[in-house]
Amino acid sequence: MVKNNIDKLKNYKILYVEDNLEIAEEIAFFLNKKAGELYSAYNGEEGVALFNEKRPDIVITDIQMPKMNGIEMIREIRKIDSNVPIIITTAFNESKYLLEAIDLQVDGYLMKPLNMKELINRVLKILEPIELKQALMDKNSELEEINNNLDAIAKEKTKELEHFYAHDPLTGLENFIALGQEIDTGEYRHLLLLDVSNFSLINKQYGKDFSNAILKEIAKILKSHIANHARLFKTESDRFVFLLEEEDHTKIEEFCQQLISFFDTQAVVIDAFEVNISFSMGIAEIAEDFFPLVNAEFALDIGKKTGSRYYYFYDETEDSVKQAKETIKWINITKEMIQNDRIEPYFQPIADTQTGEIVKYEVLARGNYEGEVFSPYFFISPAERLGMISSITRMMIGKSFQYFNGQEMNFSINITHRDLLDKFLIQFLEQKLELYNIEAKNVTFEILENITIGEQHKVVIAQLKALKTMGFKIAIDDFGIENSNFSRLLEIDFDYIKLDGLFIKSLEVNTKDRIVVSAIVSLAKTLGIKTVAEYVENEAIYNIIKECGVDMAQGYYIGKPEAQTL
Repeated sequence: MVKNNIDKLKNYKILYVEDNLEIAEEIAFFLNKKAGELYSAYNGEEGVALFNEKRPDIVITDIQMPKMNGIEMIREIRKIDSNVPIIITTAFNESKYLLEAIDLQVDGYLMKPLNMKELINRVLKILEPIELKQALMDKNSELEEINNNLDAIAKEKTKELEHFYAHDPLTGLENFIALGQEIDTGEYRHLLLLDVSNFSLINKQYGKDFSNAILKEIAKILKSHIANHARLFKTESDRFVFLLEEEDHTKIEEFCQQLISFFDTQAVVIDAFEVNISFSMGIAEIAEDFFPLVNAEFALDIGKKTGSRYYYFYDETEDSVKQAKETIKWINITKEMIQNDRIEPYFQPIADTQTGEIVKYEVLARGNYEGEVFSPYFFISPAERLGMISSITRMMIGKSFQYFNGQEMNFSINITHRDLLDKFLIQFLEQKLELYNIEAKNVTFEILENITIGEQHKVVIAQLKALKTMGFKIAIDDFGIENSNFSRLLEIDFDYIKLDGLFIKSLEVNTKDRIVVSAIVSLAKTLGIKTVAEYVENEAIYNIIKECGVDMAQGYYIGKPEAQTL
């Protein structure tokens, strides 16, 4: 049955617009086998031109793109064809995009990274009313020759399609599209978002059919609790929405308490089997300049942290809300910096403690955005969430290799757990070594000491050993605090241990830290491993680590990270 549905795509032409080449190639490879014809564009201008030339049946597009973004492109396409189905894919859940998408009558809004199954299901969902409408039109054409009274049947079928378009097929409640239309009327003052607590566990434990039966029963119960001047909707998965005309927070709280109390005392019964249901709730005021469902999501997240059976009013001054919006902002900035090649290498010197000579440099990533330079603190975590952390690693390797082209200077680069699991390093490094005339022995890769812990332990170890075989050196960073395991030193055959800065910063006042540093240095010397102390900020600390036998020093006393050093 599913295969037959997917086979329907062979009858349709799809336009796919995505500026990220890696994502574009992956999705295009997948869709090319399914669609009748697939046209790919890499920015909004190309997308409009291809649409005008090919007139595809479906458009799938990113939002953030060069030359012309996705929203602007959709606006131009709507001038050409106001009815073509359009799906937006994006990594950013911002209210302005949701609102603009609704205004442009977009048919789907998917968050990245894309799930192929979810994408296909959304496309097939869009095709259902199209095929139903086409079937109806074909039937009408056939029956018009037989009976002139079939206009009434055609109108009824159209009504059914319109109902299907604006209603959830499982519960019969109005859906996300109808919700947006009702918000636009300006009749409502608050939006109440309900999320069924632990519904994923119910789904896993009892199966899809049973879970769907629960959702249908919950919908019936909620309909019976609709307050005066309120309207109920079913959105995605296990979520329901009330639009409330009420402005008084106290009365809204009373309504929430009624819902909580009812489900506390009444289990949902399916085939004589009782299931206890509770909700987390987020409440947002409806204003003209934003789509309130987004703010209700923020409020819901805070309520979930408190626990189920709680409701929370959206408050833009709340620290967690500010933090969430800051995270979204930096996800946006990080994607832009990576796509525009604005992650730059900075070089911090490392000195031999015995001679004081600069013997190597550590390559540190810095982001350059609108003329300001940012540390990795701001963009590494967003890059991980975007699945783009390996792109930063590639940039640092390529740019630092180019910088040290033909030189005998030693330098080190940080690599991540994701880099090792993706298995791109070996081939990528072979190309860069040849291109920039770099000797592998001059390059050290630094890893965190917890990098070899986890289910993919064997894969990580194999990759590190492959790097060693190529001639690269390996350093274990921030050693001494998290998950320290001396046996790991023997398993991987490290060349350097970088002592955790927590020990180094307090060496002047904490004799216990001196003992720990001396012990690690002693073990390292026994194993033939060089030691490096980070956060060497002054001469006093430098002299102490020198007395402890540390081989190399790194920190502001030696030199700050600079864009160029040689």
